[in-house]
Amino acid sequence: MAHDNPYLRRQAKHAIGKSGRASEKKLVRKLGGRARPASGAMAGAKGDIDLETVLLEAKSTTAKSMGLQRDWLLKIAHEARSEGKSPALSISFVNPDGSPIIDGQWVAVPMSYWQDHLR
Repeated sequence: MAHDNPYLRRQAKHAIGKSGRASEKKLVRKLGGRARPASGAMAGAKGDIDLETVLLEAKSTTAKSMGLQRDWLLKIAHEARSEGKSPALSISFVNPDGSPIIDGQWVAVPMSYWQDHLR
């Protein structure tokens, strides 16, 4: 049954478009990370991009705005900490080909990470 497969369950719940897949591939190359299988939908491979000490959840849109969902932050925080990594959320505003618009790529990190590592 298709719903027994975590990848197909995720696809049925939230289908990522061509621009989203292309954006994620470009982000992996730009950051020098490793993409997780099935974009984090498989057991044991959570998050979208592994950056050694950081686990990144990647969200993108071709729209002019994107609502931030607390569940995204809680999900990546839980998954990252379960692997001993720091969580981060990438937010990308992209063209239909997945390329970012000017000043359209952002990363959100927990305040504690910001205070410990970035200031």
